[in-house]
Amino acid sequence: MTMSIRKVSAGHGYAYLLRSVARGDGDRAAPDRVTRYYLEAGTPPGFWLGSAVADLARGGFALQEGDLVTEEQLKRLVGAGRNPLNGSPLGRDYAEYKPAVQRIAERIADLDPNLSEVERACAVAVIESEEYRAGDKHAVAGFDLTFSVPKSVSVLWAMADANTQARIVEAHHAAVRETLDLLERHVGATRRGVQGIEQADISGLIVAAFDHWDSRSNDPQLHTHAVVSNRVRTIVDGVWRTLDAQPLFAATVALSAHYDALLRDRLTATFGVGWELRGRGADRTLQWEIAGISEDLIEEFSSRSAQINACTDELIDDYVASHGRRPTRTMIGRLRARATLATRPEKVLHSLHDLTNAWRRRAATLVPDGDPVGLARRLTTQGAAPVFRADDAPAEAVEKAAAQTLAVVSDKKSVWTHWNLWAEASRQTLGWRFATAHDREGVTARIVDLAEAGSIPLTPDELAPTPPVLQRENGTSRLRPRHHRVFTSVEVWDAEQRLLDLADDLRAPAVSLNEIAAAVGRPDRGRDLTAEQARAVAAVARSRRTVDLLVGPAGAGKTTTMRALVRAWTGAHGRQSVIGLAPSAAAAKVLGHDIRLRAETTAKLLHETAQGPIRLSRGQLVIVDEATLAGTRTLTAIADATHAAGAKLLLVGDPAQLQAVDAGGAFRMLVHARPDAPTLTDIHRFVHMWEKEASKSLRAGLPEAVAAYDDHGRIHEGAHDEALDAAYTAWALDLEGGRASVLIADAAATVADLNRRARADRILAGLVDPRRAVALAHGPEASPGDIVITRRNARGLVTLRGGFVRNGDRWQITGVRRDGAVEARRLKSTAGRVRLGSAVVLPARYVVDHLDLGYAVTAHRAQGLTVDTGHVVVTAKTARENLYVALTRGRYANHAYVATDLPDDDHTPPAEAATARAILYRVLARTGAELSAHETLREEREKWASRERLITEYEHLADHAQRPRWTRLILGALTGAGRLTEDEAATAITSDAFGPLCRELRRAEAHGHDVERALPAVAAHGTLLGADDVCAVLKHRLARATSNPVPGRVRILPGGIPQAAGPMPDDERAALDARAGSLGPLPGPPARTTTTTGPCL
Repeated sequence: MTMSIRKVSAGHGYAYLLRSVARGDGDRAAPDRVTRYYLEAGTPPGFWLGSAVADLARGGFALQEGDLVTEEQLKRLVGAGRNPLNGSPLGRDYAEYKPAVQRIAERIADLDPNLSEVERACAVAVIESEEYRAGDKHAVAGFDLTFSVPKSVSVLWAMADANTQARIVEAHHAAVRETLDLLERHVGATRRGVQGIEQADISGLIVAAFDHWDSRSNDPQLHTHAVVSNRVRTIVDGVWRTLDAQPLFAATVALSAHYDALLRDRLTATFGVGWELRGRGADRTLQWEIAGISEDLIEEFSSRSAQINACTDELIDDYVASHGRRPTRTMIGRLRARATLATRPEKVLHSLHDLTNAWRRRAATLVPDGDPVGLARRLTTQGAAPVFRADDAPAEAVEKAAAQTLAVVSDKKSVWTHWNLWAEASRQTLGWRFATAHDREGVTARIVDLAEAGSIPLTPDELAPTPPVLQRENGTSRLRPRHHRVFTSVEVWDAEQRLLDLADDLRAPAVSLNEIAAAVGRPDRGRDLTAEQARAVAAVARSRRTVDLLVGPAGAGKTTTMRALVRAWTGAHGRQSVIGLAPSAAAAKVLGHDIRLRAETTAKLLHETAQGPIRLSRGQLVIVDEATLAGTRTLTAIADATHAAGAKLLLVGDPAQLQAVDAGGAFRMLVHARPDAPTLTDIHRFVHMWEKEASKSLRAGLPEAVAAYDDHGRIHEGAHDEALDAAYTAWALDLEGGRASVLIADAAATVADLNRRARADRILAGLVDPRRAVALAHGPEASPGDIVITRRNARGLVTLRGGFVRNGDRWQITGVRRDGAVEARRLKSTAGRVRLGSAVVLPARYVVDHLDLGYAVTAHRAQGLTVDTGHVVVTAKTARENLYVALTRGRYANHAYVATDLPDDDHTPPAEAATARAILYRVLARTGAELSAHETLREEREKWASRERLITEYEHLADHAQRPRWTRLILGALTGAGRLTEDEAATAITSDAFGPLCRELRRAEAHGHDVERALPAVAAHGTLLGADDVCAVLKHRLARATSNPVPGRVRILPGGIPQAAGPMPDDERAALDARAGSLGPLPGPPARTTTTTGPCL
């Protein structure tokens, strides 16, 4: 992603922006900021952006876009939330919060001293969970939007002459400004009213932008930190409030894609550069890169891993010189840990002149003629390239792009939003070159409009009208955020509905009680089935449901239960009556081995469907294992084929584990729709009893899980590099000790780093011969002795024992051929020990496209594995499902290595300090599971059509409609009985207590009191002169004076809401009456329907 976002805390959260700013004034005669500071150590001062910069004018002083940002100005705005020109307030001062540690200590001190030790421990765990999940609160001063140019652009910029560098930066700045303009018009907003229910328009944004030239490793990385102030001015009333952050985060990916496209437009318009789609392995998304910038150049300027490897080599040489022998593998791990810390770069300031010279020297060895400046000149002087206006885009092309946008999004997601469609529309048109940002935005909007029109809205319409005064210019209600609607497609909706219908269909084959009793009565691998497992077998075998479920957490014995079910079913329906399926070939292989039948992938079955009807027979049982990883359309296609054949489909999985990477959520939907689904709860995998119970808590997201793992020494913390090192070292020691172990991380980049480290260490230990190496799909090389993983099924690549190459299989390379082919043997785990299995030859093309190092894996790859020990890298971005899967793979031990910071290569502000327990509590609170369209519809109805929503809308509408009346009444009381001057009264009603006083007047009137008389009376009851807050005093007096309702005159709506009365505009009264009429018992959940027209048509 080329634009990332991070919150900036108030106080000193801005300081990182100033660390690299050049201290000198530069060459004042230079024509632009880049060349002016070309020879200065550091980067240019920041500059102001955003439409709202003009709102800061005070006392004859003003700021304009492009003006330099001074340290004092940044301190005032970001540090204190005040006007950068003179320090005057921009709304309320930042709130101050107690840190979590203090809140925890205070709550623990208040616990009942008579609690038992166990009760106290439980109470402390709950307190810690609640407070750590809330986190150390800090006032948010702004949001750092970091815009980074693609790597090929950074490389071109690094090699170019100073003038061309300045023009590339200018194109980058233009794309940043144009993206911020889109943000201002379609995303930026604030909240006001009761519970912030009204999303109000703002005058624009205040942005302080800072350029940086390089990464922490001094590789070229042109990027700009655009710090968006959290202070915005509301158009409707001129009040300064905070920026509504939720839509900003929701639109981040779309804004990033939009910036990416705008940058390419600008660079083409300025230099005529060409672009080409480039893949880095067949399984990765194609990327548009500058034609002529080779992958070798791009790889050259990604040097962090190379630095660590080089330092490790030096430390090993020193060790050999000192000890006269090579270090052991354990010692190599320790030396590498030292190298990781030693090479962690401190930011050293260099001038762009010095950086450019260094970059050119590095590039010179990789360009054909050794002249990187000449290469850059050729690439940027190719003449004008054709660009398009919005009107040039043919309607057919726009319609095709819209259809493709919708198809791609609906393949990936069950539900989506406007910004999901915008991001994909930007990607679909990334190869189109537009003349202006206006042209690109116009065409993208047309595509998104068409894609939305082809979607089904799941968000209900408003239950009552919104008066024009609370509508936007386009007629939409400000009581709902812009672009708030959630969509699905007819195809997704119908696929889900079909599964629900077939789960209720009771015409499937079954098994007799005698056959079931015989099957469950036989020991399984020397062990009797538990009563719970036997009940699950009976429930599935007898149910006659066409689509049935078997639910169980990790280690609950789902495999054992399936084996017994297979015995029962084959006993009743014949040996060939059970078919095993799984989403991946590796999982299918495990399933086939476990149930002693041939199993295939769901994709193979669907491929056969495309060739003709699936050959299923009446009475068969089709088992799909790891069903959460299967997409909705896949499950529906299999269910339809099963139903047509008179067979039965069993979906096996755990909704708390990882889900499909494409449109999913179906298994979870089916489980939630059927409370009596056969479910296993007893855990059998783990050796330690405490870990069995802890894994259940982990699955449910309960705080006691963290305490349990921590109490047993399973949680380790440190900075990111330290956490990676500790996880790696522990994993390597387990392997050295002969244990089957898995090393897991949730980020692909982290997995790649760990894999590179493992390869380097195996080379140093003499286990890998680097003299014969082949390039792999995702960057690094592999040699004989390396462990690799195959990433795509290849049924044509058959081992000597007849098996084929499966996606997810791990192999050890035994040889590298001259043509780039690889000889390898499959790794097999038997009785906790890893050994070499059957051999295969992987062709060179397969190696380049589908082979990767296989030491570390992601949680998705690990799901379904059972090993001796597991070592898991956890970060603040980990989701609960990833953690649960990763931390339940090992029988004997599972360890979490928690990174208390995030890797930083963009000079971004350091993350707030956090403990491992604090991070884990937040991870448990964060679910990454996608909801089905049906569940989303239910949530959307609960969100937008609930009684609570209607009440909040009524309260806000009442405040707005009655405000003129209450303003007149309060001013009259203050200047009359209250004896304040008009100026004093006008100042008094600017208080934060003015709104609560107005609501108190409505309450009193609804309870039958004559507020026109009561308010002046309480204003006269004691002097108001010298009161800190006159409105607060009046509210207190009025509440006491009108506390008792007047019998026979009370007007309270359902839900205890005081009715709004008195003079007000007719349209506002109508809006209030409509909501009052809707208050009452909520309707029950919508009945399921078999219609194919979708939920909202």
